[in-house]
Amino acid sequence: MFYLFKIYTLMKILINKTSLAKSLKDFSDIGFVPTMGSIHKGHLSLITKSNQICNKTVVSIFVNPKQFNSKKDFKTYPKNIKKDLKLLNQTKKVDFVYIPKFKDIFKNEAKPKIKLNKEDKILCAKFREGHFEGVLDVMNRLTNIVKPTKIFMGNKDFQQL
Repeated sequence: MFYLFKIYTLMKILINKTSLAKSLKDFSDIGFVPTMGSIHKGHLSLITKSNQICNKTVVSIFVNPKQFNSKKDFKTYPKNIKKDLKLLNQTKKVDFVYIPKFKDIFKNEAKPKIKLNKEDKILCAKFREGHFEGVLDVMNRLTNIVKPTKIFMGNKDFQQL
């Protein structure tokens, strides 16, 4: 019996900033959807919006340990890269998926200079020491690596928005 398996890979998977830079060098209108994986409808709507507005769409999957207040929370954060890649590929709207390692984001980098002022530590920022600084730091690093024209972010919670 003969089976024909066809792989529909419309997106390019990039695992370091060197391959990302090479892949993006010829494009100027880049939409960026940063995620920590666990792709859901909210992410998919951001990807659709990016695809409508920009010529190319980059989705990152990076679980940032610096925004977790507990090592246990970081270790138990849901990670299913195969499922995420399958969902992203099915959209036929993602050109590049950037899946960096920790060292690719934080290698040879000075400590973050981003600090929230006391008056900005409102709502849950009062109780999540370092969380929002970690989010801001990794977003700063990711945008400096990807160099997008536009960034598409959801309103997961009011404070991050």
